Amino acid sequence: MCGREGIGVMVTKAELEAEVAALRRQLAEQSAATNTATSQKQKETTEAEEKVGDRITDNFEAWSTQLEDVLTELEDLPHKKPILFALGIFALGYLLGRSR
Repeated sequence: MCGREGIGVMVTKAELEAEVAALRRQLAEQSAATNTATSQKQKETTEAEEKVGDRITDNFEAWSTQLEDVLTELEDLPHKKPILFALGIFALGYLLGRSR
C-alpha cells in the first residue's frame, strides 16, 4: 500500500483515501473503456446485420423478378410455339410413365 512495506507501519487515513480514490479512478477508466468497446462491437454487429438484411432483400427482389419472367414465358409458350409445347408435354408424360 502506498509504497510502504513491512509489518507494523501505520498508514494514515488521508493516504488510504488517496489510494482508494486512485483505484476508483482506474476502475472508472476501465469501465469506460469496456463500455466503449462493447458499444463499438454492438454498432458493428448491427451494421453487419443490416447489410445482410439488405442483401437478402435485394436477392429476394431479383429472384422474384426472375420468377415472374419465367412464369410469363411459360404462360406465353403454348401460344407462341404450340408444337414445341406439345412435344415437351409428350416427353414429360413419357418420362413420368417410364419412371414407374
